[in-house]
Amino acid sequence: MKNKRGQGISMDVIIITIIVVIVLVIVAIFFTGGMASLTAKIKSLFGSQLTDLPEATTRCTNYCTQYEMSPVIQYRDNFCTQTFNVDLNGNGNIGADEKGLTCKKLGMSCPVIESEGAC
Repeated sequence: MKNKRGQGISMDVIIITIIVVIVLVIVAIFFTGGMASLTAKIKSLFGSQLTDLPEATTRCTNYCTQYEMSPVIQYRDNFCTQTFNVDLNGNGNIGADEKGLTCKKLGMSCPVIESEGAC
């Protein structure tokens, strides 16, 4: 009697398939804008850096302008959720009321985004 074994999938093929699926999921998340929230969470782990007021307002204006030119959700989300630590009173220290300021809290407005009720 011969010992016949069934034809099976090799372990190498299974491992390569798993790696390919993981890479495809990461690529899909990246292209759907899901990486924006992930990178924001990673940045928050390491703490936000001090931003001066003109830089923060320029970035907010750029987010609004970019969204007006090309309504990509990431630009809207950046305008609504991007936070800044700004020394508003110029004392060299960041107080509790100067941490985590969004564009809206800095007094910035973006009519296109606001008309959608996004923020």
